[in-house]
Amino acid sequence: MSMRNPWLLGCAAFIFIMLMAGGLLFLYWTAPPDVPVPPLSTPPDNAYPAYLQLVQKTRQLEATTPNIAPLSQWAMQRGASTSDLRRFVAVYEPVRREYRKILQKPSVVTDWDNMHATMQAGSVLRTWARVEAADIEVALREGDHARAIDDLRTILLLTENMRRGGTFIRYLVGEAMIVIATAAFMEGLEKLSPAECDRVVQVIREWEQARVPFWQALEGERRLTIAMYHAMYEGGERTARLFGAPPSASPPRYAGRMLNLRAAAREAVRLYDTAIAEAKKPLLQRRLPGVTPKHPLNRAMLSSVFTPASDKSVISATRLHLLACAAAVRAYQLRHGDYPRTLVEAGVADLNKDLITGGEFVYRTGAKGFLLYSVGVDGKDDGGKRVVEVKIMEGTGDLAPAPYRAPKGVVTPGTALWLR
Repeated sequence: MSMRNPWLLGCAAFIFIMLMAGGLLFLYWTAPPDVPVPPLSTPPDNAYPAYLQLVQKTRQLEATTPNIAPLSQWAMQRGASTSDLRRFVAVYEPVRREYRKILQKPSVVTDWDNMHATMQAGSVLRTWARVEAADIEVALREGDHARAIDDLRTILLLTENMRRGGTFIRYLVGEAMIVIATAAFMEGLEKLSPAECDRVVQVIREWEQARVPFWQALEGERRLTIAMYHAMYEGGERTARLFGAPPSASPPRYAGRMLNLRAAAREAVRLYDTAIAEAKKPLLQRRLPGVTPKHPLNRAMLSSVFTPASDKSVISATRLHLLACAAAVRAYQLRHGDYPRTLVEAGVADLNKDLITGGEFVYRTGAKGFLLYSVGVDGKDDGGKRVVEVKIMEGTGDLAPAPYRAPKGVVTPGTALWLR
């Protein structure tokens, strides 16, 4: 009996230690995230809620306007009639008048932690861009270049107002808005007078001051990711708001706590901090974090953000810089009868910045006019031959002010774009 007691005591002690270790491991594993949600300051006169009201007004207009769907499809087709474009713009004119009134007011996204609301607003924002693009086309056909320039300015400022402080999804919507508007405007560049070209440069300078760079979109995505992990830990109404679901449809309060959310949040912050630092560099000078997230939640949520193709703004911003430089060169040529020797002489040294390479644009003159382009994401000078738009983040070719959509089945670069 006396020999059995130490053995029993040892077994009991071992079991106690294992239970304690298991309990401590459970407490560690289910601990709440200790990374606070990064704060987002909003101005006292924030215009963003007014934009959200206009989003709802737009949806109501669409719900009460007969045949709006086929009209929208006709208006978006290349070569749509002027009458169809006018009718399309007229439907949204009450909303256009309202958002133009608040373009100059500060705006910071307030519903960034509601993914459902973000998705809903995104479709309306793309519609606004199509409306402005339709009016740009009508204005150019009618020779009202000042109106076309004002439409371009409107969509550029509107884009930044609707994504400042927002997440990656809203950032992508903004890129689509800019592409829609600038593609329509580029067709009228050669029709502009010197004063109108000057106005284009001024508009793009104004937009550059308001531009939300990609690294700020990453900050917004980091904020959302940390908020999501806190919501998963808390459950209930916070999770429901995040996904736009009723509280009754949210997962059980303790379901998310079994996923080691503290470790997920800490790893996410490290990865985002690295990616943000890299995103502040020109595209070709960046290095990705280089580490596959270890936590399964991060592997699922962050994979689409940490890729070379995720930064679409570097394309649209570079193209707008090119547009401003092209307008300045045209204005100089119309005034002096000859092309400027350099972009500095054209007066756009501040916009002669290639956000892809970190250098300057390629500018050449000749009998055909002038060439102006970025060497593109491959870093190779192809003599101005334009990259195919669908391959813009991985294909060969140079980036010109106007997009190049190759004929169906063609994937090689297009010819050089000579401007006059």
